[in-house]
Amino acid sequence: MIRKLLIYSALCMMVAVTACNSDFDVTDKWEDSPAIYCVLDKSQSMQYVKVNKSFLGNLPASEMATVSDSLFYDCDVQVKLHRKQGKSILKTWNFWAADSIPKESGYFASDRNTIWVGRPELTDGYTYELEVNIDNGRIIAKGETQLVDGSRIQVPDARAPKVELARYNQDFSIKYNPGANANLQETNVYFNYLEIKNTGDTVKKSINIYSNQAYKTTVNTYTTVELAFSVLSFYSSLAAQINADDETVVKRLVKMPDCMTFAVSSGDENLYTYMQVTKPTSGIAQDRPIFTNVYIDESSKMNGGKAYGLIASRYTISLTKALGSETLDSISRGIHTKNLKFPSWADNYYLTHKPYDK
Repeated sequence: MIRKLLIYSALCMMVAVTACNSDFDVTDKWEDSPAIYCVLDKSQSMQYVKVNKSFLGNLPASEMATVSDSLFYDCDVQVKLHRKQGKSILKTWNFWAADSIPKESGYFASDRNTIWVGRPELTDGYTYELEVNIDNGRIIAKGETQLVDGSRIQVPDARAPKVELARYNQDFSIKYNPGANANLQETNVYFNYLEIKNTGDTVKKSINIYSNQAYKTTVNTYTTVELAFSVLSFYSSLAAQINADDETVVKRLVKMPDCMTFAVSSGDENLYTYMQVTKPTSGIAQDRPIFTNVYIDESSKMNGGKAYGLIASRYTISLTKALGSETLDSISRGIHTKNLKFPSWADNYYLTHKPYDK
């Protein structure tokens, strides 16, 4: 689920950033400038590329953006990914266009959501070049990145049968080693549970109880990154995010054995720079530079022109852990969560699903 969410969030980011820049002259001559976004993820089997076109007209941009023809090329678009060593291309994968991934309605057109999909074999130690050929070579846009490796989670220990978060006055520690080429790490902790409805249905739920983002301009895979969140904040987060007054819920259960998910996502220098440049500013001056590592190749038939976008890489590693009886009891009877309809640790579901008691 987390990987799907991460993939979907990345695609939403690609669409949003494509047309949000307002630094243009509406009276200027229109230029065909493609906007291309791709974030390679070695932890996933499928890779995705978003290709949009620039648009200009007499109508408000907010109105034109609701029309699919304003966002997508109606000519032939070919997307390829090359594995390179130096200047030599070692292997090439062709991507195909797909419209099966739905996009939520909003500012941009949602009736069509064309995404190029591929199954390249991503291997460390090489450069990966994205090539987008539009209208049979009229525009050829390219960009390069290297793969980022996943972090190694040290704490919690993958070998430990369970974790405990029962003492309000303590902190819970997370430790990991950054992956190779990682300049950006994002750590998230999720609490997973089940809701038993009065209709008899069981609904899976997950809430984020901790998030941290760390930027590093120099990365050493032997460096240990140490983070911590208070146990009290864990219970406060459950109380804040779970609706105690939902009358459709008969009972809630901490999902066994995957009670807690610890996920560390790593991003390369391209993604790090892009996020630094595009993050919101709290200052008076709102002008922001435009970051792009996509360019119009000299083999393009179009004379001059610009391309915008991003090709980068990331990697997400996750670890799921069971919660011990002491924590289950605190969730059930603790002052912050006792009204959330979680049963005690002696509930039959827990007794039959505890991996550490078998």
